[in-house]
Amino acid sequence: MVYNAGRTAMKKEILLAILIGLAFGLFITYGLYRVRKATQSAKTQPASTTAPAASPSSDPDAALLTILNPEDNLVQEEDTTTVTGTTQPNAIVVLFVNQEEHISTADETGNFSFTVDLETGSSILTVHSIDENGKTTSATRTIVVSSLFSEQQDETASESAKTTKE
Repeated sequence: MVYNAGRTAMKKEILLAILIGLAFGLFITYGLYRVRKATQSAKTQPASTTAPAASPSSDPDAALLTILNPEDNLVQEEDTTTVTGTTQPNAIVVLFVNQEEHISTADETGNFSFTVDLETGSSILTVHSIDENGKTTSATRTIVVSSLFSEQQDETASESAKTTKE
């Protein structure tokens, strides 16, 4: 009898281990499925350098200002950038770069351009367009200025120069 009782307890432990392993395997499989689905959807969506287009049901005024350059969340080495875009013809365009103000007027076709200095680190660019009726539209971009790229390239160049000398 003692022999059968130990065997039954062992069967329960094996069954419990199998169920825990199955649940853990399903959890990992679901996680991999989600990662794969997310990466596939990111690959199929085209990268855009413009502001998202307004849908027909949304506010039509959102399409009155488009920043063409720079891209949002851009990382660059240069501490200057040119902000270009389109808005209503002859509209007043105000650009704030980290609380510094730049004012200009769009041309007859609605194009505008600013060349601005950026600080090392993150800079927030906010463009406001004011049309002749006083209606204001705004758009925002974030740029990160980092010297890490040039430092990495310098290190790689110096390492390759060392190996060439040897």
